[in-house]
Amino acid sequence: MADKNKMTSLEQLKMAALKAKEDSAARIAALAALVAAGYGHLITVTLPAANWSGRAQKIEHEKLLADSGYCYFVCGDAECFMDCGDTGVKADNITVDGEITFRCEVTPDKDLTVHILRLEVETDEQ
Repeated sequence: MADKNKMTSLEQLKMAALKAKEDSAARIAALAALVAAGYGHLITVTLPAANWSGRAQKIEHEKLLADSGYCYFVCGDAECFMDCGDTGVKADNITVDGEITFRCEVTPDKDLTVHILRLEVETDEQ
């Protein structure tokens, strides 16, 4: 006899997806709070599905600086967080001012919105 309180695998997956979306929204809110407190700049970019070439695409934005005085954190938007994870979307280090390259393991079939937090950090270089 089946236990009425047991979830099916599909129900478990749905719950996990909802939890991941909530977690992503909480992370984005935390990043926004850091920006509001003056600790960094939040940069939002779109990775168009049509722009992937060889599982990579370059995004340009004037606030991306290749300077050791900055640290960058990248997070998919709450609406596409699972898609970013499922396709293995990751960002390379910024080595050229104004440019960042994103790579993926599986080419996404829809546009993805990504938030990039630029924080100023102390360095040993003077």
